[in-house]
Amino acid sequence: MENKETNNEVKSTVSGVTKVAEETLDDIQLVVDTADKHFEKAVDPIRKSILKRFPVLFLLAVTFGFTAIVTGMEQLLIQHDVLQKHPAVILSLGIGTLVLTGTLYKKLG
Repeated sequence: MENKETNNEVKSTVSGVTKVAEETLDDIQLVVDTADKHFEKAVDPIRKSILKRFPVLFLLAVTFGFTAIVTGMEQLLIQHDVLQKHPAVILSLGIGTLVLTGTLYKKLG
């Protein structure tokens, strides 16, 4: 009898904690969304004017960043003998990563 009462108390406590956690997370999400809107409202005009004044500079910066990431990843992958001797493993890892992230994106979106 006491075991059932204890189980009910535990379930009640867990339910209460879960409810409080959900409410807290909802409140936090509201604060983050509000702050994000205010930030975007303040930064948007500056961002637009900088992009209009220096479009080539930003294009070069984005191109450099992307190229640096791809080159760095390539160098990291080539350091391992198995991956260097078997490029199909790298291809499989890449395809698997894309499939995994695509599936995750579908589920979350």
